[in-house]
Amino acid sequence: MPLHDKSKQYDVVIAGAGPAGCACALALKDAGLKVALLDKATFPRDKVCGDAIPGRAIKTLSAIDQNYEAAFKHFTEKCETKRTSLYYKERSITFDWVGSAYTCTRMDFDNFLLTLVKDHTATDIFTSTLPHLFTATNGGISIAIKNNDIDFHAKILIGADGAQSAVAKQLTSKTLDRAHHVGSVRAYFSGVANLENSTTEIYFEKKFLPSYLWVFPLPGNMANVGFGMLSAEIARRKVDLKKVFYDFIEQTPRLKERFRNAVQVGDLQGFGLPLGSRITTISGDNFMLSGDAASLIDPISGDGIGNAMLSGKLAAEQAVKCFQAGNFTKGFMHGYDDALLGKLANELKMRYKTQRILSSMPILLDGVFLACRSKALKRFIQKGL
Repeated sequence: MPLHDKSKQYDVVIAGAGPAGCACALALKDAGLKVALLDKATFPRDKVCGDAIPGRAIKTLSAIDQNYEAAFKHFTEKCETKRTSLYYKERSITFDWVGSAYTCTRMDFDNFLLTLVKDHTATDIFTSTLPHLFTATNGGISIAIKNNDIDFHAKILIGADGAQSAVAKQLTSKTLDRAHHVGSVRAYFSGVANLENSTTEIYFEKKFLPSYLWVFPLPGNMANVGFGMLSAEIARRKVDLKKVFYDFIEQTPRLKERFRNAVQVGDLQGFGLPLGSRITTISGDNFMLSGDAASLIDPISGDGIGNAMLSGKLAAEQAVKCFQAGNFTKGFMHGYDDALLGKLANELKMRYKTQRILSSMPILLDGVFLACRSKALKRFIQKGL
């Protein structure tokens, strides 16, 4: 496809400026490539999420550049997570975290990452720019922008455009599989009683296992409160997630008391979580998918940010290899699949199996709570946190 005078030519175009896209741009800093980062929103912008920033996200920042980790450590709009308390049948277990983890609104965290890209890379950033049509060409991929006659052309396209990825829908055969997808809702609350900034909370209810309600503290006496459930179960049982969310709080004595004087800030909003529990196409001729676009969310914890940032870094490393070899074919691009799945596949598969076992045998959760009376077992579990 010939380029017209309104085409912008790049070596790498990254669609999506969330954690995966920003990690990719940061990792390409010294690659000597011409990079563009596109996002439909104007930053700072909200992103409906649980707002938990796991250790893998921080480790990835550090692996890209230790100065980025240091910058985050000095970033004030976060709470450090030192422990997680689990509640089930009026019983509780508290696990201490070994590694670093945080809670931070996605509005603040994503804006922090994009600011790093602005300040430390030569990436051309285009916000309020919605890429919506992706066409393979002999020389790469052409990216059309909605409501704009300017288009982009890239040797490599990185699809980091989220759970509803237009890149994935157009360049792969990816479809929604409810057995590997979670529907969730979340709202912000202020004034939740006895909220500890260093403690995240998880509440289980037998009839919804392995689903749970979370209460994650945020700066300013705020909390991110949400509930998620496997989409196949939502459809099968005709569950109204918004009703379940409020009923869960009202019918759990501990939560009811603590939320008695709490104030909901904003609407209860829904979002989808594509789980990393099945192998999907994540690369092809001239493109790679990262983050939620690649379906990498942990089936147990619901974490997507850590895996997203890891995938963005690995996509950047594969892009460099492609330019060094002058090879942008599907076969060569598969090196990205090998690197990413080599780090995540077994972990995600094991966690999905655990999820399904808990769903079919909820009595096992009783066993976990009983077994964790053993300090040795608790220490073993905590090593993974």
